[in-house]
Amino acid sequence: MNKIDFVKELSMRSISVTKEQLDLLWEFMHAVLETNEKFNLTAIKDEDAFVEKMLFDSAILLNNQLFEGIDVLDVGTGAGFPSVVLSILSPKTHIIALDATAKKINFIKEFVKKHNLNVTPVCARAEEYAQQNREKYLIITARAVAELRVLLELVVPMLQVGGHFIAMKGPGFEEEISNAQCALKKLNCRIDYVYEDQLPTSKESRYMIYIKKLKETPKKYPRTFGEIKNKPL
Repeated sequence: MNKIDFVKELSMRSISVTKEQLDLLWEFMHAVLETNEKFNLTAIKDEDAFVEKMLFDSAILLNNQLFEGIDVLDVGTGAGFPSVVLSILSPKTHIIALDATAKKINFIKEFVKKHNLNVTPVCARAEEYAQQNREKYLIITARAVAELRVLLELVVPMLQVGGHFIAMKGPGFEEEISNAQCALKKLNCRIDYVYEDQLPTSKESRYMIYIKKLKETPKKYPRTFGEIKNKPL
């Protein structure tokens, strides 16, 4: 996918991109790919695939969304997807980029400092970060991190009542939703709706599950990650 097609496809989804933003997205891609030669940040190393499956795939989070003026927590951000992409395209949004891998957070720190992006990188495990940040965020995102019922226990304690967790998923999301019914109930949440999209070149399906928090999370959640993983809700 070239720059022209990238802008055209986003425009079809009511997502605007300036020349400066476009150039910065490409610079970000090249920084990730260059750093990949030293240590692994992402499995996708082909530039055309990267544009579609990393940049575009992150950008579609902004379809009909207004995140300006609020704090958005991105859990398991990796090398900055969607956190850095979202910050470039929505500069008035403050993004907290959370990941437990120091080399990835250090990479983000260097890039956002160089370009003065509105991103706060945090190196921590989600279940530990949640202990000091309960009921704090109106919007939380997570892209390709973990099974939904596991993600819910990690994320929902940090979500404000009335806020939304947007889980970015690929094919197979229906089974994940089915398996997460108990977790949704115990964590006082419901699925509001699912936004479906398709990557332009590969035609791979993408889904964004919008999960609303209805009441405060019981204090016993989140448990330790070992408990969450070995005995999910």
